[in-house]
Amino acid sequence: MPPKTTVWKLDRHSAAKHYLLQRYLQAWLPIMGSWKHRLVLIDGFAGPGVYEDGQPGSPIIMLKAYLDHTARERIKSEVVYAFIEQDKRRVASLKAEIAKLGELPANVKVQVIADSYEKAFSGVLDDIEQRGAKLAPTFAFLDPFGYSDAPMTLTGRFLQFSRCEVLIYVPIRTVNRWLRREGQENAMTLLFGTKEWAKAVAIENGQERIRFLHDLFYEQLKRDCGLAYVRSFEIVTAAPNSGYHLFYGTNHETGLLKMKELMWDIDPVQGRRFKDSTRAQEITLFEPEPDLDPLRDALRAHFGTEPFTIDDAERFALIDTPYIPRHLKKPIFKPLETEKKLKIVKAKDGRRRGTYPSGTVLRFL
Repeated sequence: MPPKTTVWKLDRHSAAKHYLLQRYLQAWLPIMGSWKHRLVLIDGFAGPGVYEDGQPGSPIIMLKAYLDHTARERIKSEVVYAFIEQDKRRVASLKAEIAKLGELPANVKVQVIADSYEKAFSGVLDDIEQRGAKLAPTFAFLDPFGYSDAPMTLTGRFLQFSRCEVLIYVPIRTVNRWLRREGQENAMTLLFGTKEWAKAVAIENGQERIRFLHDLFYEQLKRDCGLAYVRSFEIVTAAPNSGYHLFYGTNHETGLLKMKELMWDIDPVQGRRFKDSTRAQEITLFEPEPDLDPLRDALRAHFGTEPFTIDDAERFALIDTPYIPRHLKKPIFKPLETEKKLKIVKAKDGRRRGTYPSGTVLRFL
């Protein structure tokens, strides 16, 4: 339920979400801004822009990701921010927090929209579709209070445009608690964009039911929203099985790579911990010294004893596992080659042992 006060206390899982948001935008902005005329960043549930202790809210974090960027001069685009918030008190607070940032650069445009996310964003998409226009590369952060406030159908309309990405928060355990309560049917259908959620009602085992709901949301992002790549990350800052999930969706491998690299680089000592929860059989905690046995086993199962290129292996790790390409060469392939469990089938002239340039062909023994 949304707080009744204008501002509220920052909890640990929200702090973890905001840290991830900031770090990802710091990577996303210079990549997209170096060659696109306009970038759009949307906060669908913007809030007051500040917490009780003075910590910045998500809109201010999104603005400062650009304003404080060390490579800001490389971002040539017009950067357009749209902050949607329907509570008038919070709108006033947010505008005051933005004003504290001082005069913004000429290429930064900020619009605070005093309306509900569903109504405001629907209007934007209606206008674009009626004009036959294209949506500029857009990143949307959706962090609603109510689990039905960000309808899957609206998310799907937005993501049909090219170069649009979404980071959406879904409290799966909360959804599970309300699943069997009378009067929740419409809310559940809005959240998932399908009535298939009702199948979960008959699942007696609580963990299996939660997993079903998680997997349904994941599949809907891919199926109804047309996303090529979706990963889910559970925030484990609050509890080992918190049920707080962030779903990231994109159609571009570069975005997927940057998000996963960021996850592996987040310092868990500072209390910001996540695990990849995309597939039940592959749940992986992001740690400085990861357990790479699952990745090694997955590579063997996928490629068998057939030849494969290093490029094939890197793409498999990126798309089909919780791991990233940097986990392959030195950590896995070099020891296997030394142990004569990996054969180099084809390589460029002058290749040094334990190195795997693009095009290198390997085979497990």
